[in-house]
Amino acid sequence: MIKEIKYVNIKEIVSRVLRHPLLKDFGIEQAVQYVSDFIDIFGLPDMMENKEVTIQIKDYRGVLPCDCVSINQVKDCLTRNCFRAMTDTFTPNDRDYQAIKDNQGVEWYKRPHELAFKTQGNVIFTSMKNGNIIISYKAIPVDKDGYPLLIDNGIYLKTLELYIKKELFLVLFETGKVSSAVIQNVQQDYAWRAGQLQKEFTTPSVSEMEAFARMWTSLIPRMTSFDSGFIEQGDREYRRQH
Repeated sequence: MIKEIKYVNIKEIVSRVLRHPLLKDFGIEQAVQYVSDFIDIFGLPDMMENKEVTIQIKDYRGVLPCDCVSINQVKDCLTRNCFRAMTDTFTPNDRDYQAIKDNQGVEWYKRPHELAFKTQGNVIFTSMKNGNIIISYKAIPVDKDGYPLLIDNGIYLKTLELYIKKELFLVLFETGKVSSAVIQNVQQDYAWRAGQLQKEFTTPSVSEMEAFARMWTSLIPRMTSFDSGFIEQGDREYRRQH
């Protein structure tokens, strides 16, 4: 597992690909598309950046950030409780909630169900009518110009380079500009590097293995860990004898 992740500009991978004499037409626009596909194929969490943002919910809905790729968890700012995935087949509305007033005449919305959410496009729907939520989400890191940033790791960059070459050489092979031996060679190199990359980003560190061990050897199952954002999931369990 990588201990510290640093990033480099996307021009680094463009420079690497352009070293091949047959790929002199490769540009940054093509690189953006291939990098996006590469991240989707591997789907490794460390390839993306963890972010948090506060979103205002009005009439059961809010707007997600434009760089949101996937949501980790959603938390209510007021109660700090986490939202589960919504199982409703209908969009939340006032017919499912009763308006009540407290002693001061302030109107509140009674929640007959648990806190839940679902997304559609760039909109998040919640079982809470009005309020503020915090979402923890995955995003592709970008530079000031909006281009994706690449992880500054030798195995990652080499695997990405071979992936792009594999795709470009396939086009050249179909147009009769390279032989099948060239395709086979780059595919073999890519397959080997892909295995290395998978191991590099999935092998847990000693600290992570300790957290996993504590979770699996717990005598008392923690049934409410999700509600607290898994903050206590890796805590040590103590047994007291009276």
